[in-house]
Amino acid sequence: MQELIKYKRYLILVAVLVLIKFAWVPLWVSKQENWQQQQQTQSNLNKTRALLALKDEMLTRKTLMAARLKKVESSFAQTASITSYKLTAQSKLESLFKRHSIELNNSSWRDGLKTDDIQTLLLDIRFSGSLKQYLNLLQELQQNEDFANVSLDSNRLTIRGQTSDRLGSVNGSVSLKLAVKLLSKEES
Repeated sequence: MQELIKYKRYLILVAVLVLIKFAWVPLWVSKQENWQQQQQTQSNLNKTRALLALKDEMLTRKTLMAARLKKVESSFAQTASITSYKLTAQSKLESLFKRHSIELNNSSWRDGLKTDDIQTLLLDIRFSGSLKQYLNLLQELQQNEDFANVSLDSNRLTIRGQTSDRLGSVNGSVSLKLAVKLLSKEES
């Protein structure tokens, strides 16, 4: 016992260190983890409250988007046969090119994505003619109700012979995207 008394100061220090190591440090770490978890929970709670506050606005926007989607889909051409639609659309587009004095060199169809009952089709067209007439064709394509479901997907042009008073001629290829609503056998 006498030997322990002379090391009393050191034993107290060791006891304090052991107490810190095995009691205070784990409690401190636990407190920190609990504090971080509480902060995360509070943050999640605040986000949830913010989302709940937006519930009515989100419902209104969902309704508005559904109405807009329905309006857009109603402007799509409707067909039961993709082949007959392609022939009809190609004929209309070729007559549009002819009306604007643009010579068609080649055209080919590609199938695009199909989502539910909406099919996208791509018509690749190679042509040559006057740049002014081509620009007029693009304007009519955007404004004509017969082509409401047609959009320009890509446009590659080679323009030659431009001067200050003349637009010149154009050789190019365009890809037109057409959206079609497929009708089931009962709807047609």
